[in-house]
Amino acid sequence: MRLVDLDLRQFRNYGQQTVEFSNADVQLFVGKNGRGKTNLLEAVSILSITRSCRGRDDDEMVQWDHDFYRLKATVINDAGDRSIIESVCEVHPRKKKAFFINDVKTPLTGIVGFLPTVTFLPEDLELFTGPPAERRRFIDQLLSQLSSGYLVALSQYQKLLHQRNALLKRIASGMDGESSLELWDHECASRAAIITLARLELMETLNLSFAEEFSSLGEAWPDAELRYERKGETRTLPELDAEYRLFLGANRQRDILLQSTSVGPHREDWQVWKNGRPLPIFASRGQGRTAVLALLQLQVSYLELRRGEKPIILLDDAFSELDDGHQSALLKSLEGRQVLMTATRVPPGAEHAKVSTVEKGMVL
Repeated sequence: MRLVDLDLRQFRNYGQQTVEFSNADVQLFVGKNGRGKTNLLEAVSILSITRSCRGRDDDEMVQWDHDFYRLKATVINDAGDRSIIESVCEVHPRKKKAFFINDVKTPLTGIVGFLPTVTFLPEDLELFTGPPAERRRFIDQLLSQLSSGYLVALSQYQKLLHQRNALLKRIASGMDGESSLELWDHECASRAAIITLARLELMETLNLSFAEEFSSLGEAWPDAELRYERKGETRTLPELDAEYRLFLGANRQRDILLQSTSVGPHREDWQVWKNGRPLPIFASRGQGRTAVLALLQLQVSYLELRRGEKPIILLDDAFSELDDGHQSALLKSLEGRQVLMTATRVPPGAEHAKVSTVEKGMVL
């Protein structure tokens, strides 16, 4: 998949801007901080996964003193078919958001993954030392682009979780009875089973090549592996469903006391392990960054394998935090794919990139 052009209207600091992309693999946007380079990648992210890669709300992305933004892109897939993807978001008088493919309104399940992307942000370098929520987000974004079933289960689970937590507060205040949790536990467990099974299968698949990717980046860790960390050991959908219902039932009194659901995919985690220890315990900062880059490369390969389509790579100021060796290895691993990069200057290894200068909401 490749972007042909990107049109932004009232998005962030862009009032009206059209960016045209050349045939070069690497499209480099150069400019000082705060000029709007990352906003371009954020716009592509919205067209790909329907939300900001930076986790921002739509209200923050509408240009000041305006009520809506519109994003539109022309893309060509690997078979040569051309499509137009569009996102329109209104925040006043009421919040509305819609997506279109070739002028046909399309639901989220049809949009997410249509334009496959892999994103690298500076904060991703702290993936293994940061909070578990970031690691869950990492795999949720990947799996949502591959399976509409996963995306639906995840969305439903998040809504059910919110409703269950609201019910726990009512029970704690004496406004409802504990027995009213039965239905919510059943519904939460069924979606939780789908989510966890997909995550477990993803970990198993990535582990097949994880050590090899490490080696390609100069680290010899033949016994490194990814481990999904959860309560329970079952590995089939019916068993996971039953197991989650059991856990939710066993933790009811605690949940009522805390007024929050204490078990489920929203509490689970994953980590890199080596020699029986998790990465944050023993690895240097450089080794942690190598692990993140290895996972970035695995995401790219996995998406391409499963979708039969090369993803677009979004690299936000990635090279400012990497040494020359890692920069060269990263670019080499991404050859043959469209890469959109931001930087304050042209980095080593990117001399053949198509370079555009960004100046206060203008791409020159």
